[in-house]
Amino acid sequence: MKLGKSLLLICSIGLSNISWAQSEQPSEEETAAIHKCVLKAFKNAMAEQTIADIRKKCAYTKQTLVKKRINLEQQASENPFAILPHKPNFVLPASLTSINQVPYVDLPVDSELDDVEIKFQVSMKYLAAQDVLFNDLDLQIAFTATSWWQAYNGAISAPFRETNYEPELILDYHHSWSLLGLPVEQTSLSFNHQSNGQTGSLSRSWNRIILGFTFAATEKVIWGFRTWYRIPEDEKTSPLDASGDDNPDIDKYLGYGELGGLWSISDKHSLEFMLRNNLRSDNKGAIQLGWSFPINDKIQGYVEYFNGYGESLIYYNHHTQRLGIGFKLTNWL
Repeated sequence: MKLGKSLLLICSIGLSNISWAQSEQPSEEETAAIHKCVLKAFKNAMAEQTIADIRKKCAYTKQTLVKKRINLEQQASENPFAILPHKPNFVLPASLTSINQVPYVDLPVDSELDDVEIKFQVSMKYLAAQDVLFNDLDLQIAFTATSWWQAYNGAISAPFRETNYEPELILDYHHSWSLLGLPVEQTSLSFNHQSNGQTGSLSRSWNRIILGFTFAATEKVIWGFRTWYRIPEDEKTSPLDASGDDNPDIDKYLGYGELGGLWSISDKHSLEFMLRNNLRSDNKGAIQLGWSFPINDKIQGYVEYFNGYGESLIYYNHHTQRLGIGFKLTNWL
């Protein structure tokens, strides 16, 4: 029976005829995702597709953490007032490091910077279009701002020492596939600009094309890999030239990719890591570890440790260590 001739029959059959792939029944959240799948499949169906094709496409299988987030994002995006979280949104009111004064030499703040400051991140995205070119390929617009704030330093009027701005244009493909036998849950290709909004000797920025893969190792463990190509910039004619490359050697410190992972131990209780290396004989790298734990139904406690190069753009070529504690408003998953 062809879909093009069976609209009334599909409406009468409804969604109750979707059979489960496993004996375990789906949650309300997963049922809503199945309903949406059926409606979406009907809307985009070709004339030769049958009801059996729709059943097979939308049959219930146990959702991975990645798929659950994608489904929730798609549901939330139907609200015209909704802006989705992208990377984690967090505040670390107690963030301890050893401030490197080198970039600030001869500036008014110079040696007056405190080692204790507030680090926080605001990250959001907008699902601009779904099923671009083909099914399960979405266009997203994202923006992340990460700040290091000398909030306790009244002697120099508590300035924002550094803020990194990161707008992105992302093509996100969330159809599962296999790469060398590994289960890929999500694939992304993005144009990424990152800068610190400064001028003169403090100015830092770069543009990248980033290819990312997210894998489901187990039901509770995911890991991902990102690799990037830096878009070349013209050399500066002088160090204080407003145009040209502010940091031509950034690849020597941040390399060409990074590896990350997350273990969801229980609801709102997780461990995460990020590992980066320049893969050169003059070895430079970074590791970041995070622990999220529940405080209440909406807020998670968060402890973060960083060691290496590139925590912020101003320190892309300086080794730093930082330990911070605070809370997360939204997590990766």
